[in-house]
Amino acid sequence: MLFGESDILKTIQLLPGVQSAGEGNAGFYVRGGAADQNLILLDEAPVYNASHLLGFFSVFNSDALKDVTLYKGNMPAEYGGRASSVLDIRMKEGNNKKFGVPGGQGLIASRLTIEGPIVPEKGSFMLSGRRTYADMFLKLSKEESVRKSSLYFYDFNLKTNYQLGERDRVFLSGYFGEIPRSARPRSASISNATATLRWNHVFGEKLFSNTSAIFSDYSYDIHLQTDSSSTLSINSGIRDLNFKQDFGWFVDENNTVKFGGNLIHHRFTPGKIETGEGSSFNSMVLEDNTPSKAAPIFRTSGPSIAG
Repeated sequence: MLFGESDILKTIQLLPGVQSAGEGNAGFYVRGGAADQNLILLDEAPVYNASHLLGFFSVFNSDALKDVTLYKGNMPAEYGGRASSVLDIRMKEGNNKKFGVPGGQGLIASRLTIEGPIVPEKGSFMLSGRRTYADMFLKLSKEESVRKSSLYFYDFNLKTNYQLGERDRVFLSGYFGEIPRSARPRSASISNATATLRWNHVFGEKLFSNTSAIFSDYSYDIHLQTDSSSTLSINSGIRDLNFKQDFGWFVDENNTVKFGGNLIHHRFTPGKIETGEGSSFNSMVLEDNTPSKAAPIFRTSGPSIAG
């Protein structure tokens, strides 16, 4: 653990078939695939940039995670397919019996989690935050440019669930993380945000469904100031709106059928350049690309059928 900070992406790099993308890099290669061929999901929402501070840390606060599943091949149909692997990460749902406030303090980061019941035995919540404070030591520098640097990140995780009745439960989860822009003439900011609203309904002993509305947003901004009056900002990002409907049918003890559908609307912002007054550059906006795709989901599993 780097500086005592546990990191799930660093942990899976120790598994067979998984290789680190390099020292100080949170990316990973699976069986020869590229780092961008891995699908990383946080409560069903895709995370497009899973690293902080140039790859030294991932965006996942271990205190907020419940379980992690890595598919290195033969990915189930409900994930929509990927060239290399799928990393499915689920957040904790909170303690529905009593309140708790776990946390920790490390050499470069501190974290705090609050969890407890909304209504005992029916609903719970979990709120977790983390922040590094390496930037505080930069204030001791004699160089003004160093004192104005922004060498930190913060992130927040939230998840709550509530049982509406004997057969219905709703889940709401979200994540926001950012490396903020500093006061230096040349700086950059990166942000990730996800949100998932899921409704679980049980039709009977053998059939249930999950209905999910998913939002994901990734953006970065590069700010340049060439002189006292000339500024230049470069922006780019990806935003997804996703609707997913899954059904699970337990045929018998040895056979299960999963089916459903998935509709995704992508909005790619390739690049936008904004200039201030007196700049020698011209403002420019590349046209957004907004493809959509729909895919059916069907999968069976049993004693003699691979998932």
